[in-house]
Amino acid sequence: MILSAIVAALLAGAVAAWAFGRRRADGRGQGWSFVPETSQDASAAPVALDPALLPGMRQRFLRAALGVDEAGATDDDASAHQQVADEVLLALERADLSQRYIPRRPHLLPQLIQSVNDSTASARSIGRIIGSDPVLTVNLLRIANSSLYRFQQQEVRSIERAVTLVGNEGIRQIISAALVQPVMNPPERDGGRFSQRLWDYTLRMSLATADHARSIEREDGFSAQLAGLLRGLGMVIVVHATAEAYSRRQTLAPSPEVLLSLLERCTPQLAARIARQWELSTDVAAALEGQAAWPRAKALARSLEVGELAAALSMLCRENLMETDEALQLLAGCVPGHVAEWLWKRVNPDDPQQDE
Repeated sequence: MILSAIVAALLAGAVAAWAFGRRRADGRGQGWSFVPETSQDASAAPVALDPALLPGMRQRFLRAALGVDEAGATDDDASAHQQVADEVLLALERADLSQRYIPRRPHLLPQLIQSVNDSTASARSIGRIIGSDPVLTVNLLRIANSSLYRFQQQEVRSIERAVTLVGNEGIRQIISAALVQPVMNPPERDGGRFSQRLWDYTLRMSLATADHARSIEREDGFSAQLAGLLRGLGMVIVVHATAEAYSRRQTLAPSPEVLLSLLERCTPQLAARIARQWELSTDVAAALEGQAAWPRAKALARSLEVGELAAALSMLCRENLMETDEALQLLAGCVPGHVAEWLWKRVNPDDPQQDE
């Protein structure tokens, strides 16, 4: 059963997959690699995405991750599946949703947002905040010692040293991951193909969103990355609610078509509700909901679209459903060519074609 496997182990093994960022050496042996800065002229007129492009690529990825064909099969129990869909919609629209599905805000989130956005904050002060949470400490040190983040042969044993080595921008990337991963409460082992692919998709989306926001839109990359992570968390909630509804109908096989429809319909609003409950900025919530009506929210919404598109294209290539050249061409239709190439490197750090 597809959905029962999803519920059994959604988002397991997340920390290891966070080794996506690529470092570059600066004069001090520290730093982080981002999209090269774009001139004001190049970034003054953002290119709008084809309205059908992102939904189409997202659906292709989700179908591949679920292992279903492009066209859904006819089901004799259509009315029963519709009842499930209606039940899920009602459950997700309830005012008490937070008590059942939405995880509590990480208690260190406000302090860390303030610290990583403070250019005068020292590695020691940031390390002190992180060190007050044992789970966050373990996750951050594990990432700092991974093959792509490690700057020296000797193991990094202190948070302060990890912050110093990774740099200010790099620590923002790692902190947001280490914060959100525990509240997803993954089980101890991975029990399904879809769960890992959905998590990989979320990782790529959040990284590309952050880079685009910082370098192209001139917005806060940390907020943008959180927006990408919450988009993925919204998808997790839809999957959980759908699986729970089907679990009460033992004779009805879960329908991928119902899940796909609910994911498309409910994810934006759920992600925005999480942002509001976690007391993130109104710009983040508006961008997630797709109702951006002011400049900063519009900028974050554009970055989120580009980031999610880059993630979908990356996952399709990893599933051998699309060639890299085609993916880059589609991405380059939304951002300047050099930006498309760089974002592609960010979401595909292990792509052998990048070294050719």
